[in-house]
Amino acid sequence: MGNNDYIHLAIIPDGNRRWAKKKGKSIKEGHQAGIDKLKKIVEWCKDLKISTLSVWILSTENMKRSKEEIEALFDLFDKMLDQLLNSKDFEKARKEVKIRFIGDISVFPENIKKKIKEIESKTNENSKYTLAICANYGGRKEIIDAVNKIIIDAKENRISALDEEGFRKYLYAPEISEPDLIFRSGGEKRISGFMPWQSVYSEFYFSNKLWPDIEKRDIYRAIDDFKKRKRRFGR
Repeated sequence: MGNNDYIHLAIIPDGNRRWAKKKGKSIKEGHQAGIDKLKKIVEWCKDLKISTLSVWILSTENMKRSKEEIEALFDLFDKMLDQLLNSKDFEKARKEVKIRFIGDISVFPENIKKKIKEIESKTNENSKYTLAICANYGGRKEIIDAVNKIIIDAKENRISALDEEGFRKYLYAPEISEPDLIFRSGGEKRISGFMPWQSVYSEFYFSNKLWPDIEKRDIYRAIDDFKKRKRRFGR
């Protein structure tokens, strides 16, 4: 993909809890502010020439947090799913955007799993844009899950050897393009296990701003910086 084409932007929206502490708000309010910002990002995508947006809203490590915080996250996630399904604000998105959930959703409450499947089913035929929501996602877990599937297929004599493209088919969402640009907020300069297989040639942009403070101009700045880079892909 050339730098002037539509791109796949992947986001690690870090800093909700620190933002809440800084503002004297609860952790749940911090996560709500983060979700509110995600809604705006989805709205900005067309202007920013983003055809695929991946957002890591919940990692496998996040699931080890306190029971109270996990329940709050589930509650906010449930409300976000309701909005994706029913809100007029997302009416156009439901007609244009293919929404995929990437990660192990088996740990989620039944009502959330049902809504996830409903959203994916309703938007499955859309092809103009793609929104990948990474929930209970961990890069190492994705690779381990892929290897376990490969072992099963090998035992059943369905495969005897794999190349990179063959391995890719065992990942959670092989149909989604690899990220061109990975944006992380919150001042941390690491990817924390986000898409390790897919990100080998991704470009990275790190912002010191906490996620709820991110503005459209910050994303513009990241994409403008990305377009100035010369991508060689090892060649």
